[in-house]
Amino acid sequence: MDTIAVTPLLQKANYCRCGIILLDESGSITALNQPFFGATDLKFREGDILPDELRRLKKGGWIFWGKDWFVQAEGQLRVELLLIRHVRMADHILGPYGDCPLNEEMVRMVLDNPYEGLTVVDNRGKVTLLSPSNEHWLGLEVGGGRGLDLSAIAPASHLSEVARTGVAEHAQVVDLQGKTKITVNLPIRRDKKVMGAFGRILFKSTEQVEKLVTKVRTMELQVERFETLLDEMRGKRYSFDNILTKNQDMLTLIEQARRIADSTATVLILGESGTGKELFAQALHEASRRNKGPFIAVNCGAIPRDLIESELFGYEEGAFSGARKKGKPGKFELACGGTLFLDEIGELPLDSQAKLLRVLEERKIDRLGGTAPIPVDFRLVAATNRDLNTIVNTGKFRSDLYYRINEFPIEIPPLRSRPEDIPLLAKHFLADVSRREELPLLKISTGAAEALMSHDWPGNVRELRGLMRQMAWKSQGLTIEPHHLPPLLNKGQNVGVSGTLEEQVARAERAAIESALLAAGGNRAFTARMLGIHRTALYKKMNRLGIE
Repeated sequence: MDTIAVTPLLQKANYCRCGIILLDESGSITALNQPFFGATDLKFREGDILPDELRRLKKGGWIFWGKDWFVQAEGQLRVELLLIRHVRMADHILGPYGDCPLNEEMVRMVLDNPYEGLTVVDNRGKVTLLSPSNEHWLGLEVGGGRGLDLSAIAPASHLSEVARTGVAEHAQVVDLQGKTKITVNLPIRRDKKVMGAFGRILFKSTEQVEKLVTKVRTMELQVERFETLLDEMRGKRYSFDNILTKNQDMLTLIEQARRIADSTATVLILGESGTGKELFAQALHEASRRNKGPFIAVNCGAIPRDLIESELFGYEEGAFSGARKKGKPGKFELACGGTLFLDEIGELPLDSQAKLLRVLEERKIDRLGGTAPIPVDFRLVAATNRDLNTIVNTGKFRSDLYYRINEFPIEIPPLRSRPEDIPLLAKHFLADVSRREELPLLKISTGAAEALMSHDWPGNVRELRGLMRQMAWKSQGLTIEPHHLPPLLNKGQNVGVSGTLEEQVARAERAAIESALLAAGGNRAFTARMLGIHRTALYKKMNRLGIE
């Protein structure tokens, strides 16, 4: 390379703050830009032979030489020059991605993000870097913050303290220049030694945090609603083992239901209100091969007539005024892979009955406002407390749908026709409410059991369960006696009368207090609460009745 071409090259290298070494064919240095090498610890002189590591470079090759230098070999037919420059911080940070202008611009944007103003201080609290957005906010010229004491320009900042102690500070609310900011301050370390700290603004105001908290809470509430729905769909269900009975007709019915449970037959459960029709439906589902899928229960009588089809079939976005965005799946879709239980199917409107029949025949549905049919796969279990034969004859229920759902009828007998089950169920309900409410477990006397068995139970099992819950709270002592029961269940019960009224009252009070003391383990305060009287009144009654 001639001297005329070399001089401008060396001058340009000085301007770019990099080193240029020109080489002859033997690898000896013929020229270099002295100002650059004179300012570094690199000891290269004209006439020197390159170190072996550099001599092995091929044209176009490069290496990192030591920790601080990048060396690249260039030439046409051979290596004619070496370009030497400091390894830039971007090289350390970006590595092989450092030669991309887009990535370099990304680093610049990170440092100058107006939403996260960046400040860096050394361990003396002196500013080494302020992002341009921070300079503008603090009213400084470009580069005007370098070397300033941060406490002088931002007294409320804790960044200098973090640089001194090395203890990070997360989500700190501070008042900067009269505005409330939420910042994070983190120490900067090298070789386990704190060099300084950097801080950035997480939120420009507390209002931003409040908006974020509101959004997160809204999402949490949505998740809670979805989890509740999943619990309803996949939660604990009852099996045939949960049906308590000693009645032979009920035992035969359960055995028949077990045999049909894993079939594809549609089951129609008949029975008075409160006999446990949904309990049988869940047991059928649990005993089938679909028990891993959802169990979706719909009370046809509880849904307004103008909403029944949107609930069953679902709808697309914009199907009607007030429809949800993105639409909503119906119960037919939600029950796919599982069981759909239609309770009170006799209340279904006639036009909806026709559509249900079509779904059962074709196993496809059309959402309201939809354009394409959706295949569905579910097993139907229906229930009613009405006489479907009668309402078919009156024209209020379609005969073709009745024959379609009546593939396997199950009629649950009312509670009054199986009196042997009443004490069994009563004890079960008492134990359940006592466990859940943490109450003493009560017994049922023979007289009370006879009164329960002689009752007609128009509300069936549901009525008995409600009464036992009432007794768990209202009964005094550890045993339910006939006189604890409502008057309707007491009729016909003979109550022995002996002694004066005052004597009978005293005996009743004594029995009640002694039973309550026993239940409370001798704790008089708890006994008084159980009896619904003040503790002082309890002491007076115990003294009067001679109770120790």
